[in-house]
Amino acid sequence: MFFIGTAFLFALPLAAAPLLLHFFDRRRNVVIEWGAMQFLSEASAQRTSARKLKQWLLLLMRILAIVALILGLARTQLAGSWFGSRERGETILIIDNSMSMSRTVDGESLFSTSVAQAMDVLKETPDGDTIRLLQASPYPVWLQGNALRLTSSSLPVLQEQLQGLTPTQGRSDLLSALFTAAQAELDPACRHRRIVLVTDGQRADWTLTDETGWNRFQDVLRTAPVPMELIIVNAGESAPTPGNIAVDNIHASRTVVGLNQQFSLSAQIRNYSTTSSRPGSITWSVSDDQLDSSDIPALEGLQSHDVQWKYAFTETGVFAVTCRIDAEDDLEPDNSATVVVEVVDEIPVLLLEDSPDLAELQRDAFFVEAALGWDNGDRTGTDGVFVPRLASASAAERMDLQQFRAIVIPNVTVLSEELVRKLQDFVNTGGGLWLAAGPRTDIEAFNQFLFGDGDGLAPLALETIVEDSTTGTDAEGRAQHTTLDATVAASHPAMGELADGERLDTADVAVEQRFRFVPPPDGEEASVLMRVSNGEVLAVENYVGRGRVLVQAIPLRMQWSQLVRSQAFVVMVQDWLAYLTQPRATRHNLSPGDPITVHISEADSRDATLMTPHGDEIELTADAVGDGFVFRTSRTILPGNYVLELGAAGDRIPFHVSRDPEESNLNALSEAESLTLTRLADVAREAGNEENVASSQHDPIWQILFAGLIAMMTGELVLAGFISRERFGSDPIAETSQQAGSDITVASAAFRTAAPFSTDGDASKQSTATFARSFGSVSHKDIKSPQEVVEQQR
Repeated sequence: MFFIGTAFLFALPLAAAPLLLHFFDRRRNVVIEWGAMQFLSEASAQRTSARKLKQWLLLLMRILAIVALILGLARTQLAGSWFGSRERGETILIIDNSMSMSRTVDGESLFSTSVAQAMDVLKETPDGDTIRLLQASPYPVWLQGNALRLTSSSLPVLQEQLQGLTPTQGRSDLLSALFTAAQAELDPACRHRRIVLVTDGQRADWTLTDETGWNRFQDVLRTAPVPMELIIVNAGESAPTPGNIAVDNIHASRTVVGLNQQFSLSAQIRNYSTTSSRPGSITWSVSDDQLDSSDIPALEGLQSHDVQWKYAFTETGVFAVTCRIDAEDDLEPDNSATVVVEVVDEIPVLLLEDSPDLAELQRDAFFVEAALGWDNGDRTGTDGVFVPRLASASAAERMDLQQFRAIVIPNVTVLSEELVRKLQDFVNTGGGLWLAAGPRTDIEAFNQFLFGDGDGLAPLALETIVEDSTTGTDAEGRAQHTTLDATVAASHPAMGELADGERLDTADVAVEQRFRFVPPPDGEEASVLMRVSNGEVLAVENYVGRGRVLVQAIPLRMQWSQLVRSQAFVVMVQDWLAYLTQPRATRHNLSPGDPITVHISEADSRDATLMTPHGDEIELTADAVGDGFVFRTSRTILPGNYVLELGAAGDRIPFHVSRDPEESNLNALSEAESLTLTRLADVAREAGNEENVASSQHDPIWQILFAGLIAMMTGELVLAGFISRERFGSDPIAETSQQAGSDITVASAAFRTAAPFSTDGDASKQSTATFARSFGSVSHKDIKSPQEVVEQQR
């Protein structure tokens, strides 16, 4: 005997409850001897044995009803096939719904073909077998909670679920899908399992390089409790070699821009086929409004091409910028890519200035302010999103730093412990901090308060001031010093444009004097943004909480280097501030699974609706925070465009979840790789040894137990009613009247005047006769035995 819900077995002692109540109830019976009624006990003695048998039978039925209920809830099973049930099987259909399944062949998508093949599998499955449907993209998800028994009524339900599937813009994890299917809970009546995977044979979704994962999957197949069959259906087996050209991604120089502030976008076009593509064209659109178009040349096989576009927004808001290629290929969903750009009026930035009374060129923050298009608090006319505010270090101690997105200290001085603590809180909550060491920087104070033995804001400690040796003289006899090297982190978001030596003079910036950083401990690395030409570190990055810290070894003024005199300085200030302020800005460009977080200061309604790429609506409710409300959700696993619609106002905020460019590579599995998968099918066929199969065969009997429970309860009700009628009769109880009361009074009086109780038989009979005559209308049927009288009074 086998139990699935073993916890219910702890309730088995409750089956003794009716018996215990019976014995407890007997203790309450008190026998009252009444001499005048003793002769009636003799008449009922003949019926006592039959009555007790019925009562014990009633008690047994109550006990069995409780036992049947408990064993039924425990889902009891018997080993073997005691009830002759046939060996049922289970079929798990895995549908590859990745983006590559959208490929069209002869005017029909491979996904439609795969759904039709899955329908054929359903039709071939014997009635009575169980069916489960599993989609593989973006991760394995069951389409129904439990397996469905295949019947004439469930078949249309399964077909409707298959027809409701749509391919995503993401990849499929086929190995995880196979794991999920092979390790799914097995129905106790199931004797064999069949896993059918319908896919297009694309190599990218198989992750065959994960040897450890595939070895573990083979172990799962070998230890399966029942025989398992693995069938791989290739919907694209007869399709010709595909050709595909795609827009992999769009890179924006900044995703938060100001009004009328020009920024650049770069779209990467790639030819994924081995043959040359045809010349084509691309279009740029903002919120579905086409704004520009250009031609692209023919691309050789596996070649990529970047397309540049510059644009400036004339109104604030959040906009989706899309680049679409006009190409005739087999896969349409990857012909476009999107990036979301936020246009704002201003971004507040704090500049610490402790020498406001000095001449302009001698002030610490003058050149940073000028690079932002401001002069002593006044805009100089250039368009920019950053609005600087000057304050001394002592004034900053009394300010609310949370009103700023970033803080710049152009020439670090000795900062108080209170200000350092406030800076740490500021960065932890997502603020950006830019520290530039200079002539007024105290090494000991910097290392104590800002480095803090590796737990502070700065990632590295300062060692000493060094003067870079000259590397020679130029044609005019001037000394040549080391220069900036911005190419060491060219892929960093803050260094992309600075590393472009063809457009900027970054590599020509001479460094005459600087601080030397203490190298990190062995086994640790610092995030380096810039070096000097001799290889030593010039600028490093640190992550603290949600915020970012940039530390450089030269000041943001004219001393020690020619940085502020270069063209690269303006780009550096703009790009580094854009990078530092990003954590506090709403993230509109996400990767699959990244959370959407929208902070609003006021809300007419605390409800919002998120539209997914497949058109599903997700209701959101805002959480109250200190200065407003926040909408949060992590349901962004599907690549594509999302739109958050805010309450009654109807404001629509776009978001974009990027796709994996590797899904655009339609290369099929090689012959060797296909052979490897064939061997997996052989391993599956050998799975489920006889010992495991025999031990797993159980017949469920809880349905029979529940049927028995109903029978026991019905029998108990019938028997209890029968016993009740025997004891109390079936006639209705007459209402007590005054006449009846007077009759009883007269009878009582007559009984008292009759002969007294004695052992003499004649006297006893005379008393009884007198008593009977006194009742008059009371028949012999109304006379109860003493035991029955006592029980009735009870």
